[in-house]
Amino acid sequence: MPLERKARRLQAIAVSLVLASIVVAFNLTPGSLPFVGKILRYLLFLPIVMAALWFGWRGSLVAALAATALYLPADHSEEAMVEAVDLFLIGCIMGILADRERRKRILLQQTTRELSLAYQQLQDSMENLRRAARLSATGQLAASLAHEIRTPLASIEGAAEMLDTDLAPALRSEMTSILRKESRRLSRLLAGLLNYAKPQPPEFRHSDVRELLGSVIALATPSARQNQVDLRFAPPASRVPLYCDGEQLTQVFLNLTMNAIQAMPTGGSVDFSLEATPTVVRIRVADTGPGIPPDKRDRIFDPFVTTKPDGTGLGLAVTAQIVAAHHGRITAEGREPHGSEFLVELPTSQEKQS
Repeated sequence: MPLERKARRLQAIAVSLVLASIVVAFNLTPGSLPFVGKILRYLLFLPIVMAALWFGWRGSLVAALAATALYLPADHSEEAMVEAVDLFLIGCIMGILADRERRKRILLQQTTRELSLAYQQLQDSMENLRRAARLSATGQLAASLAHEIRTPLASIEGAAEMLDTDLAPALRSEMTSILRKESRRLSRLLAGLLNYAKPQPPEFRHSDVRELLGSVIALATPSARQNQVDLRFAPPASRVPLYCDGEQLTQVFLNLTMNAIQAMPTGGSVDFSLEATPTVVRIRVADTGPGIPPDKRDRIFDPFVTTKPDGTGLGLAVTAQIVAAHHGRITAEGREPHGSEFLVELPTSQEKQS
């Protein structure tokens, strides 16, 4: 408040000095220079406008009254009387307009403060919701992990107890095989969990999607032949550029391909299709397997959700994580009469996403 009073005092002094300077200059102007006197009379509006902007209509009227009182004694002409009336009118109009603008400014500042407060409260609420969601997700992940670990541990414990007894060589070999199998299952589970919990940031480079899919098909071909699955892909004639982490996307499409192959142990086909626009690349991986059960379709990318008896349920979760890190989107749909189709949409330029 002291600073505000000091500022208003300085503003009043400024108006007074401007007004006094103009009146003094007008009084000292010789009659042989009428155009200079006319200019100085018009300049009397300046302190009135200044007073209106700083002090409102009351300040402008005081300035107009002072200008008239100082100006009229030096000029009693009819024109001077008319200009004195103009000074009062201009003072009233400018003061009213300035007061209106001041009220609008005060209202705008108040609204801005209220909106800032509301925004901050909204941000706090969103942060609380995100924190609650993280805690909930952590609890669900821990419960799912405990469930997934319990089964192989039970098998390992049962096999170990059997090995403590006098077993025939064939049964002992079977128990040893169970120990190895469940140990590998736990190892896969922990590896998948580490990939999901600590994902590596993408290292973006310019790539050709045709080459990525070609390498995926080459890697998956031995497993496909073993299951009598036909991998079909007709690559476009021209290059399909994409700014991405080629190794991570290879992992994405290889995971989708191997899931499709494993879902068709008695044979089938996997079709790859590629569509490119200047901004988006769309890759479809469709199979003729049994498809995704309807009750799992909405949760297929959640951790520990799997359709395979020996699956960890982390492959598709990591896949979705990689696609999201590329600012893309992945969806899963059923396919008629049977089968499933995964659609991966990726922006061609990551610079536009930042």
